[in-house]
Amino acid sequence: MRKRQLFALLAAVLMAGCSLPPGEGEAGVSGSSQPSAPPVLSAPEEEPAPPPAEPPALDGGGVHPYIRELAEKRAEALLVSGMSDYQKAKAAFDDMIAHTVMGEPIGAELWRVHGGGEEPIPFLEQRALSPLKYGVGMCEDYAAALTLLLREMGLEAQYIPGLTFSAEGHLVDHAWTVVRLEGTWYHLDCQLEDNISRRGTVRYRYFLRGDATLSASHRWGQNLIDSGLLTPEQAQEVAENWLAPSCPQDYPTPERYLFEETPPPDTNALEAQAKAEIAAWEAENGPLPPMTLDDVPPVFGLAGYGPTDEG
Repeated sequence: MRKRQLFALLAAVLMAGCSLPPGEGEAGVSGSSQPSAPPVLSAPEEEPAPPPAEPPALDGGGVHPYIRELAEKRAEALLVSGMSDYQKAKAAFDDMIAHTVMGEPIGAELWRVHGGGEEPIPFLEQRALSPLKYGVGMCEDYAAALTLLLREMGLEAQYIPGLTFSAEGHLVDHAWTVVRLEGTWYHLDCQLEDNISRRGTVRYRYFLRGDATLSASHRWGQNLIDSGLLTPEQAQEVAENWLAPSCPQDYPTPERYLFEETPPPDTNALEAQAKAEIAAWEAENGPLPPMTLDDVPPVFGLAGYGPTDEG
């Protein structure tokens, strides 16, 4: 009797694991629909190794209340009852593109007057502040904000430092995100996607991509070490902290997303607003003590990359 039950259970598990790849054009423009499953690979893949633990500098044992509030507010505006993990990832990706522009971060010290703290907040939170609050940031800020937003929406996500090709064709420091959907990790590069989006159209060239696809334009983890572009110290830092989880396949590409483009924000006005907020706090509480913020990107820092790179 036990053997018969065991065989029946095994057969049920095997049947449940079988699915067909979705048909072309099933993903909706607005992100309200979802491909039924990732594409079936032509050959079985080895079980991916578990992702490495994130460095303590990017974890910090709990998100600062002010940064958490910013991420929560953004997530609440996107979440809809019954959303799948895919729909959550797509909503966050689309929102970052529609509401963020490239520019130097704004209001870096605002967290100090909203909950404060005697120590700098972790890098990930520091760099997420400006995009979440003002919709302005560099690639590191896009990646940090998307990572926190995805986590706030209940998904596993990690920040990835690496390199990509500039418009001129040479490699430059960069950062993006990986997210886990249904047990599989995928790359998302919302800043680079934003950079190539034109006339309010997102084509999803860098959305939920596997390692093979992304390696045509990006370097990270082991392939970054193998490239020979890093100093020994940088290669060691990547090996110890930034060997990203394997992303074995692409997710089906959604249909193009159309959004209403808005004029870029007045960054000078936003900067003045942030400074006024800090000044008002200091007028009541006294000057903020000096503090070196944790805002230097991992691996590349201020030195760029490569044995002879002095930039």
